[in-house]
Amino acid sequence: MTRALEGKVALITGAGRGIGRAVALAYAREGASLALCSRTKKELEETEKAVAELGAVSLVQPCDVSRVEEGERFVERAIGLFGRIDVLVNNAGIAHRAASLVELSPEEWESVLTTNLRGAWLVARAVVPHMLRQRGGSVINVSSWLGRDALTGYGAYGVSKWGLEGLTRYLSLELKSARIRVNSVSPGYVATKMTNYQGGRPEDVTDLFVYLASDASAGLTGRQLDVETWKRDLGLRTR
Repeated sequence: MTRALEGKVALITGAGRGIGRAVALAYAREGASLALCSRTKKELEETEKAVAELGAVSLVQPCDVSRVEEGERFVERAIGLFGRIDVLVNNAGIAHRAASLVELSPEEWESVLTTNLRGAWLVARAVVPHMLRQRGGSVINVSSWLGRDALTGYGAYGVSKWGLEGLTRYLSLELKSARIRVNSVSPGYVATKMTNYQGGRPEDVTDLFVYLASDASAGLTGRQLDVETWKRDLGLRTR
């Protein structure tokens, strides 16, 4: 039986742990080749070993997505090895201490916005020209319900995700004619380092990421999708 991502190349940021690692493993099972980056080399190497055990070819490189040159070098290495990038998962992100917006320091504000929003834009900026030459691709931005609502004490993180939703909408409009689809995913409360490992398992949110990376989602763009409701929202199930 043909796997959903056979022959595709996916670049995943923040792939060392949590949702990024879970998505990398899910993509490996579905036949994708992988370009994986995160800030922590040891965690990346553990992900590299895990996807290799599933038979996937991977390129791994420590990378800070907020730094222009690092992201561009990683994308060029991926193109040099695989010749194409079909899927970009902008997953890298950080949070901040619980504090009101006026209590945060400028450094804390800038750190969160630079990684979560600017970083996603920089990596998309490096990847999209290759997708344009291919006349197709899928960009998946990992967002949050805080990108559609608000919660006291988490303002910088929330603002970064509101911005990411705007980035998703603008890119989807600009790239639709080139058959590049751009969507955002709200994974819900997942047990990662960011949540102090409270919440659901990262492995339980990967179905939507596989769907958005596959040809089954061709033509779907500019959508804000929630892991818990996406099948109903897309009419793939009625309840």
